[in-house]
Parts: sequence; C-alpha cells; structure tokens
Amino acid sequence: MNSSSSISLFRSLMRETHKMNDYNFRSYARRRVKHGFLKNRNLQGEELAAAMLEGEQQLSLLKRQVIIGNLYPSGASVMDSLSKKNVSL
Repeated sequence: MNSSSSISLFRSLMRETHKMNDYNFRSYARRRVKHGFLKNRNLQGEELAAAMLEGEQQLSLLKRQVIIGNLYPSGASVMDSLSKKNVSL
C-alpha cells in the first residue's frame, strides 16, 4: 500500500458522499470519511492494509446507500437550499 492508493480511496469515498441526496446523511458521511483518514494517517504495514481493506468495504457500503437513497429520495433540506445559494450562517 502506498500513499497514492490511500489518496485514491479517500477521493473515491468523498466523491460518493457528494452523490447522496439527503443533507444530513451526506454531511455525516463526509465527517466520517475525514475522521477515519485522520485517525489512521500514521498506520504502516499490516495495520495499513487492514485499514485500506476496511475503507474499500466502506466504499462499497456507501455506494449501496447512494443507490437506496436515490430510490427513495427525501424532500429538499433547508440546508441544501442555503448551500446552493452560497449563504453563510
């Protein structure tokens, strides 16, 4: 495992989070991805391989969640409309 594969995994996870329809799920997924990578940034060897495997599993889970979320979309959130207008709170 090298840093390019971990960066690629991070970017794939973040790309998937942007596909989520619901604001709350999307922001939770982003926070969880960022926190997971920050927590595991100093891993090496076997621990890194295990963390990368877990990340790949999380990516497949996130892809399934996006598909389910698209099947049953929720209404637009107030936070979504604010972020689209670039209004800061």
